[in-house]
Amino acid sequence: MIVRKIKPEEVLRANELFAIAFEQPMDREAAAKPDNEDVHRWAAFDEGSGEMMSNFVINDYDVRFDGHACKMGGIGGVATLPQYRRRGGIRGCFQEALPDMYASGYDLSYLYPFSTAYYRKFGYECGVRKFFIAVRLNLLAPPEFNGTLRLAEAGTPMTEAIRAVDACWEGKYNMMVQHRPEDYKWTKEFDPAVKQGFTYVCFAQDGTPKGYTTFTKADEKDGRNLVCSRFAFVDREGFAGLMNLFKSLAADHALVKFALPASEAMQYLFPEWSMDAASGFLHPAGMVRVVNVESVLQKAAYIGDGAVVLAVRDPQIPENDRAFAVRFAQGKAVSVEAASEEADAVLTIQAFSALITGVCDLQEAALWMDGLEVRRPEAPLAQVFYRKPMMIVDYF
Repeated sequence: MIVRKIKPEEVLRANELFAIAFEQPMDREAAAKPDNEDVHRWAAFDEGSGEMMSNFVINDYDVRFDGHACKMGGIGGVATLPQYRRRGGIRGCFQEALPDMYASGYDLSYLYPFSTAYYRKFGYECGVRKFFIAVRLNLLAPPEFNGTLRLAEAGTPMTEAIRAVDACWEGKYNMMVQHRPEDYKWTKEFDPAVKQGFTYVCFAQDGTPKGYTTFTKADEKDGRNLVCSRFAFVDREGFAGLMNLFKSLAADHALVKFALPASEAMQYLFPEWSMDAASGFLHPAGMVRVVNVESVLQKAAYIGDGAVVLAVRDPQIPENDRAFAVRFAQGKAVSVEAASEEADAVLTIQAFSALITGVCDLQEAALWMDGLEVRRPEAPLAQVFYRKPMMIVDYF
């Protein structure tokens, strides 16, 4: 088996492989277009025939991590032709791609798994969780909203208002993609009458954008519902504005469904939970992996002052597979150096990735997380590993 980055002339075949593997039709003309510089494809080839067996794509993003914009590789398009499955093609791609990502300056990687157990083999661990909500519109009683709601249609300048709302979320949550101007092409393509996709932006009385949503109608088992593909708001006023919009559609629809960050405080946005007025569930939304442990430790936010020694076990990236002495003061790293003394905690790269990005705090992790060994409980590890706001809305 040969593993390498694909050549530009192999892009069409890589897309064909994905379409065959997942039994999804493709547009041949679109599939043959060359990738831009933010897309990197790895593939495994059969050594005898030279046929492409497996491949995946790494999409470049900047994401928020503890106040920093970090380079993140979003893994997508993971596919193997059926006749080559269980031959180690994807494993080989990860074995080559992960060290290359380290050398290329990535801090983090993220993916949406078909199997969490499978991707744990390559150092990924469950990351962001989302709170999926369904609100019964006939029982919705939102607070008064004195602003305005505007439907985005062709020729309606909504891009800057939507970007302003996104910037608020991008500044609050770890793993949020820091969107670039070119990511807003979708705001130039509004045509709700034809496409039946509806984007509304809500504004305060002074014209400040407070929230936006995009939804479509869906006839589902539990009713004729509104399903949101985008849902973001700046504050309680923005949330109230969106709820007033949905209340105006109650006569023709049963539920509105959307996702929120997994914050306990979000429950207080809803005035009523009883009588099935609102219901929800938490669900994993992808897996995270630290690509460069030293860089992430340098950028991490800490609590107060202290010093710890962390031993990380990473069989895929040798530079991560060692002990790190971390000193921090006033919430920031003072130094991150190689350590020879006994570690305060030993962590697999999976456990480290989840904990440093903020999935849960140390006490929870010590009870339930595999791959964490606390050797010195008196060390200030809880000042390093604690729950942080996390959210991601992009798919790749």
